[in-house]
Amino acid sequence: MRFLVLALVLLLFWGCSSKRYFEPERVAGAVDFDGRLPAPIIDVLRDGATLANGMFISQDGLESYRLPKNYRFIKKHDGKYLAASCCKEILVIDAKSQKPIYRRSFQLRAPVAANIRGNLLALVLDDNSLMAIDIAQDRVLYESRQPAALAVDTKIANPIFLERLVVFPTLDGKLVVVDPRTGRELRTIVAGKGDAFDNVIFLKVLDEKLVAATPSRVISISPQYTSSLDLEVRDLVYVDGRVYILTKDGRILLTDPHLRILKSRKYPFAHFTGAIWGEYLYLIEKEGYIIALDKDLMASNIFQFPTQIEEYIFSAKDQVFYDDRYFKLNRE
Repeated sequence: MRFLVLALVLLLFWGCSSKRYFEPERVAGAVDFDGRLPAPIIDVLRDGATLANGMFISQDGLESYRLPKNYRFIKKHDGKYLAASCCKEILVIDAKSQKPIYRRSFQLRAPVAANIRGNLLALVLDDNSLMAIDIAQDRVLYESRQPAALAVDTKIANPIFLERLVVFPTLDGKLVVVDPRTGRELRTIVAGKGDAFDNVIFLKVLDEKLVAATPSRVISISPQYTSSLDLEVRDLVYVDGRVYILTKDGRILLTDPHLRILKSRKYPFAHFTGAIWGEYLYLIEKEGYIIALDKDLMASNIFQFPTQIEEYIFSAKDQVFYDDRYFKLNRE
């Protein structure tokens, strides 16, 4: 029995000690935080972060509006804020007047992704239901229940609008194209590998191509053809006509919107948690580094970040927000 216990202890110790971390050979310098937030971050989604005091950060930066208690911010679009509560409710706020203009409750379901254009509200719920609602008439134009998913990634993509159509990202790795005027599903596109953990984590129209990603695949769809790359994807960044794919094995791939690989670099054991950009591309690494790359991935420098990344981090354009602090690129 003693030998069995000893063997298990040694196996556990070996397993722990074999875990590898990103260790750059050379660090060019260090950066520091530029300031503090009014409260720490308690929730992060694809397009926003919520603070403990009810304030939130959109892609435009820190907003002055404070959400009601137990709400989390989802997205800012078309002059409106979208937020959801733990009590299974969606809330739409006019960003200019800062007054709520619509709310709706869902029995035993909570919104996890949302977008709005005019009076058309598009939602993805945590049971993988999809909905399109006319908020002016409080009328459901479309609703469907997709196959159940076992998990919801915090980077779940939000629905997007294509002229009169809505493209819904599902929690099981599909894109569902809907005409809300008729409530009809026009097309379903398999973006991932179809398993219960394959949430759509990126969805945008890039150079007239629909580009989407799940943790296992990136696809690009145009009227002429569809292309894809099977990768362990951590995130995507789009800058100036270029797609940067961050992978779980520490690679960054530069592709065009057709997903043709133009260049790649690898940082062994790097765990990317976010990216910002200005003149260069800056990758935030979990162990506490910023990797600065030129946009052709030809040269890079590594800088010490003020802290390791243990919890929520949110990046918006040229700013990184972590806990109750932020870092902003110097554009001088």
